[in-house]
Amino acid sequence: MIIENAFRLSLHSSLPMFMFLFLTHIFYYPKVRKNHALVISFPPIILLFFINLGFIISTSNLYYFQLYQIPKFFDVFRSFELGLTLIIISLAILIISLNTFKKVNENPVPTSSTTIIIDQNIYKYTRNPMYLAMLILQVGIGMMLSIIHIIFFTVFTYIVLKYYVIIPEEIYLEKNFKLKYLDYKKLVNRWF
Repeated sequence: MIIENAFRLSLHSSLPMFMFLFLTHIFYYPKVRKNHALVISFPPIILLFFINLGFIISTSNLYYFQLYQIPKFFDVFRSFELGLTLIIISLAILIISLNTFKKVNENPVPTSSTTIIIDQNIYKYTRNPMYLAMLILQVGIGMMLSIIHIIFFTVFTYIVLKYYVIIPEEIYLEKNFKLKYLDYKKLVNRWF
């Protein structure tokens, strides 16, 4: 009963989280759209939105509607240890990526202007290590909490990141750096 009450309380706290994410986007997303990639929103907001959505759908179904059950073969994704390992790996990738930006005095926020192509450190192996880390983080959180819906919503996080963040960033970088960025794209894959 204690766990069920905790889930119900956390379900009620998830709705204000959506409001927080929406207001963060409204107040902090730049109004002037010049000299930066025209991304839909800040990537961490996209990540938190889909984690929260997966959590709400899972707990709503489990404790209120009970419309369906997740098949037992998905229980392989319910692993605290593996989830924690994925979270640690994703945080390591994020830290390495952010330190690489810091070393070259660049801002990692996609709504800021870019002056150089970063092609060192982890960026020698993947063009989007931070987004890769976010996807790994989402899977890790879902596994650690044993909430399969969060893992399922990683697909939607991937789609939104690819089409509404990564592709606009690539268009911006191709426009500003032309051949240098095109050469980098040929050498380094988008994900790994």
